[in-house]
Amino acid sequence: MDAHVDRLRAGRLFFAHHHLTGSAWGQPAVHPFPERAAAVAAAGSTGIGFDAQELTQLVAEHSADWVRDVLATHGLRIGELEVLTWWWGTRDDADASRPMAESMFALADEFGIGRLKASAVFLQAGDRPPLETLAERFAVLCDRAAEHGLRIALEPVAAFPHFGYADAAQVVLDADRPNGGVEIDAWHFFRDPNGFAALDRLEGRHITGLELCDGVAEPQVSLMEDSADGRLLPGTGSFDLRRLLGEIERKRPDVDLSVEVLSASLRTLSPAENTKQTVAAVDALLDRR
Repeated sequence: MDAHVDRLRAGRLFFAHHHLTGSAWGQPAVHPFPERAAAVAAAGSTGIGFDAQELTQLVAEHSADWVRDVLATHGLRIGELEVLTWWWGTRDDADASRPMAESMFALADEFGIGRLKASAVFLQAGDRPPLETLAERFAVLCDRAAEHGLRIALEPVAAFPHFGYADAAQVVLDADRPNGGVEIDAWHFFRDPNGFAALDRLEGRHITGLELCDGVAEPQVSLMEDSADGRLLPGTGSFDLRRLLGEIERKRPDVDLSVEVLSASLRTLSPAENTKQTVAAVDALLDRR
């Protein structure tokens, strides 16, 4: 067993927000936060991701101290907050997104969160500003985030093909900010024909994290449906995850590794059974490394 596997099995694996909610993307969580936290801790992990909207709601309904107490009870940290949008728009759009960003920065300060996930989606090719403009705006976002000790993880969405991994890599490289990088989400990565070519251009410092999942070779539904409902547990599908893990390990062996499996079948499980099956799948994948 190599050192990389040892680290992952020593509690570095953490669970992205949507992996455990029991709800579809954009819907309120079915499983309460304390139940999810207990399941993550029972699985031997120490980190959990959070959606900014739910975290804001929990603070309003309970308190920030209540959230901290749940985390402390189970020995957890919030490793990531998601998801910031509209940072890429026109000047007016960027100004309109400022309250969202400031709210997320405040949550990060409150709970000691170190990474904020950002995405960029465009319905039409003409909706996307030039890459040099996106790089300038991403640099501004990173500079603002740096004041709060935050890294910005830029994640393309493969269902919207007008901003892929090649584009994200170019934006991050051109922005050249120490706290700005690309999030490697296995589903989006393997549904992008330029995934590995883009990864080749990045240094380890440009990689903010790796989110594991798997998928069928050729989806029989739309990419949006496959992304939201059809992902598989790591190592149970057709993605070449061993190659991806090897490339990431070569570039950044200390990468934050998480799981984000958006699956209609996984949503039928309790958080405890979900985490049990997920850890078993990740262990089996690592055993084959």
